[in-house]
Amino acid sequence: MPAQEPAKKSLSAFDATLLVMGGIIGVGIFFTPSLIARHAFEPWAFLTMWALGGAIALCAAFTFAELAGTFPESGGWFVFLRESFGPFPAFLFAWVVLFVISSGSMAAVMTFCNGMLHEALPELVPEGSRLPAVLVVLVLTGITMCGVKRAALLQNASMILKLVVLFGLIVAGYLFFSAEDAAAFVSPGGAADAARATLERPPLWRGMFAALLPVFFTYGGWQMICYVASEVDDPVRSVPRAILFGVLGVVVVYLVANAAFLHVLGLEGIAADSGFASRLAAVTLGATGARILSLGMAISAIGILAVNIITTPWLYVAMANEGLFFRGFARLHPTTGAPLRALSVQALLILVYVFASDLEYLVESAVFVEWIFHGLVAWGLVRLRRLRPELPRPFRSLAYPLAPLVYLVTAVAIVGTTLLDDSDVKWTGLAILLVGALVYRPWRAFLARRA
Repeated sequence: MPAQEPAKKSLSAFDATLLVMGGIIGVGIFFTPSLIARHAFEPWAFLTMWALGGAIALCAAFTFAELAGTFPESGGWFVFLRESFGPFPAFLFAWVVLFVISSGSMAAVMTFCNGMLHEALPELVPEGSRLPAVLVVLVLTGITMCGVKRAALLQNASMILKLVVLFGLIVAGYLFFSAEDAAAFVSPGGAADAARATLERPPLWRGMFAALLPVFFTYGGWQMICYVASEVDDPVRSVPRAILFGVLGVVVVYLVANAAFLHVLGLEGIAADSGFASRLAAVTLGATGARILSLGMAISAIGILAVNIITTPWLYVAMANEGLFFRGFARLHPTTGAPLRALSVQALLILVYVFASDLEYLVESAVFVEWIFHGLVAWGLVRLRRLRPELPRPFRSLAYPLAPLVYLVTAVAIVGTTLLDDSDVKWTGLAILLVGALVYRPWRAFLARRA
């Protein structure tokens, strides 16, 4: 049975742009600057890493924008891989994303959210309780079942609150933070550790290279809007613009925020504590400020969960339309246009992971594999330009082929570095990929028999 399409598109260009920004700005901006400062141990290098990460994110944005304009269908990244290389790589991508990356990472985000809610409201949220995560997942899923637009409005509000929290933290630092406060960020023990680290530091270029992965992690998420492109009004024009304006907006926000952190705290102050944002709020605004920041970070976590709940189920829809998943998952609710079955399965997977052990290790393993597909989608654009020049391309990547090639080289560097590393992460990630490859043919045969 063919998929039912709602008569009216749900998301405006503004909604789409905020979805892009909400998919990128999560909780990383409150923590990763500390890690970057430890690797890029010169102020100019610290800011250069954020600028470089933003430039590469824009190269990825140009790549996805061209493909999104050419294939404005539900499924996004899955569709791009299918059109470039066929159903097998597209299936492997969906296998890794649906069953590990999306559901696992969202469970990790909700675990973090629980901790922030406990810090903000200890009298209401007991330490270690998983009930808030369960309730948030169920409520957001229920709202999305009532229509993508309603869920997007909630995400829009969350996105605006994220910006307010960041802006408030920056302004509070400038207005209420003194040089004595900055000195307090580096304790005597921390200063001694910093001195030892200075003697043991690798060359700066190596530290900057090590800082690339956390920078990219903090910039990741520009592709989320592509999953739900079929729900955007005039997707051929709106989705590419949303990707570009959203990524550019995040680059500006990140550069301004990190320049302010550097100005107020100095590089040592940022590097001294991964929770520098919470300490900054506590020093400038007192215990109330720390609570407000914790609540803001919890809302930020809920916002990025909302982005994933809104967009990722459309991968199931795309797989079902391709014959790689149960056909019933391609059917949308006749009134709300929501993929109810996909939303239900996604919520179940997230809740399973909420109670899983070794969650962070599993997600880290799968994220390494995801960068293989980052490289494939960049190569796919070049391949489609060469093999299918007749395709409509309402948006063409600027300075082609520079943008996809920079994106491709970055992906190859990250994958290659991980493969050469001694960590077991790569083996777990490759095992996940291998299981997907072994499942592919029996799964297709099973679905064909059912059909």
